[in-house]
Amino acid sequence: MSAAEQVVEQFNEIVKPEGGSVVLVSTDDGVLRVRYAPGQNEECASCVMTPDALAAMMKDMAQTLDPSIQEVEVQA
Repeated sequence: MSAAEQVVEQFNEIVKPEGGSVVLVSTDDGVLRVRYAPGQNEECASCVMTPDALAAMMKDMAQTLDPSIQEVEVQA
């Protein structure tokens, strides 16, 4: 399993409880591209990860596993 796949799998587990999903789109030229469908949490709307927060956290983890990943792009 590639570093990109590991990162996507980890974050998919994080967003899954609210009904969200993260799917790997591609990895090209140091850019990890994912599709993010945020879930919902009626009791705590701020608990649902924003696309910007997801990108920042995924970038940190991805660079730890594979320093060649320089950017994470999140698509809706």
